[in-house]
Amino acid sequence: MRILIIDDEVEILTLFKDFMETFGHKVEIAIDGDTGLEKFRNSNFDLVVMDYRMHGKDGIQVSKDIWDIDKNAKILFVSADSSVKKEAIEMGAVGFLLKPFSIDVLIKEIERVSKI
Repeated sequence: MRILIIDDEVEILTLFKDFMETFGHKVEIAIDGDTGLEKFRNSNFDLVVMDYRMHGKDGIQVSKDIWDIDKNAKILFVSADSSVKKEAIEMGAVGFLLKPFSIDVLIKEIERVSKI
């Protein structure tokens, strides 16, 4: 899969990218929502893995912007803020993982989403 990760924590971006690439995925990263939107506009991604709390636009707003570009985009939320889970799912997110979680959980969720 081609995956875009949008998160404002460099350590998370690096960790997720390394593990996803180990499992054969092609991964791009973005340190904030605006950078993520620009990358999304300029490339095709099978999945966007996104945090909620970020500098600038939050994950909910970035998701809306992504769905304005491609209403069929698959977005998986990964956040420490469970208060946005219901809103994210109702908006159309394909899943929501509450941080912290193990990398195995993330990989299994990506596999599940790849079958949708």
